[in-house]
Amino acid sequence: MSSPGPHGVQPSRLQTTDLIGPVLLFVGGFLLAAAIALPTVFVDGLRTIPLSTDVTTTALSTGTGDAESAQVFDRCSLATASARVVGADLVRQQRFVAVQPSDADRVTLQAGTSIQADSLRVDDREVDPQAPRPGSDTEPPAGQAPCTDPTVGAVRDRITLDRTSALPDLGPTSGQPGSSEIQYDSNAAPIRVPDRTGYTYLLPFGVSDTEHTWFDVITRRTVPLRPAGTTTVHGRDATRLVADVPDTDLHQISGDAQSAPPTIITRPASWFGVPGVDPARELTATLHHSARTELAVDTATGTILDEQITIEQSYRFIDTSLPDQRLTALSASFGYDDPTQARMSDRATSLNTPITIWGRVVPILAALAGLAAIAAGLMLITRGWPPRRPRRPAAHADPTPSS
Repeated sequence: MSSPGPHGVQPSRLQTTDLIGPVLLFVGGFLLAAAIALPTVFVDGLRTIPLSTDVTTTALSTGTGDAESAQVFDRCSLATASARVVGADLVRQQRFVAVQPSDADRVTLQAGTSIQADSLRVDDREVDPQAPRPGSDTEPPAGQAPCTDPTVGAVRDRITLDRTSALPDLGPTSGQPGSSEIQYDSNAAPIRVPDRTGYTYLLPFGVSDTEHTWFDVITRRTVPLRPAGTTTVHGRDATRLVADVPDTDLHQISGDAQSAPPTIITRPASWFGVPGVDPARELTATLHHSARTELAVDTATGTILDEQITIEQSYRFIDTSLPDQRLTALSASFGYDDPTQARMSDRATSLNTPITIWGRVVPILAALAGLAAIAAGLMLITRGWPPRRPRRPAAHADPTPSS
């Protein structure tokens, strides 16, 4: 026990209940600060391309114009007396995955895209692309795939992106430059594209529905990406963006007579079927490409929920004095199949859920709890003011009799 003061008054002590009010004020202030900081500081770190990115998409073909199915040039006809274009059921597959070098600011994506034939229609008969047909008995040049290979075309791409903007970041960081390489033929070296700009495989979190730019891997062109309204994919709202790739002579940018398909062909006029020209005259045609890409984008996460691509490829004569007779190399429209659309919608949801929780739900709950704590703290402090003054003990009579 403590001894009384000089005037017999017990000194005041700070009780536990006196601390509750200030503690509640401190906790309330902390929760309000967290409610403000979470959306602006923590959540921004979630709006970046994940280093775990690994996406595979599948798109099925349909015909263009009046054609019921896709049309492709039969490479086996290079060994026959005349060119042959056949109907086909095609599948376009694409996979892009995050690889090294990647860090907190940049991510390198490696992407592979291929178009393969599931079936062909030759002479009104459906055949397996790998089955023998006229011209397939000719041995291909060394290192070249046989004409019965179901692969219509393939390309490999490697690009380093800024994880926030989703745009190419090719400058050196920590002494290491970014990657930008495209390989059109497994037998040829990749082509460096040091001036690459525009989106390709994904868009950034919170992308606006205004005009952007799109990089086409086949032609290595950057073209406008224009808004074209809204749509819904698997119950998820999306913005439509459209990019048109103008006609491009592929032989001028990545020419190879041995590629698949070849970007240049030299054959007699009879093989091309050109009327009014000496059948024995050798004619040369190069491969031209144009395309239209329509994206359905979840703007919150930049995820492409659906992609419709129309491709037109044809061989055209170098000699412009010849008739404008074009040999179809590929004519098809591709669109994500239903499982891919569902998978991409789920991906957008999984990317957006942490942002919603930490950027909206948790801050709201923290703000409400903070206000409640501050109100309770103020109430406790107010009820305890002014502080109670200690009671003075009653004076005792002096037992000593006065004289």
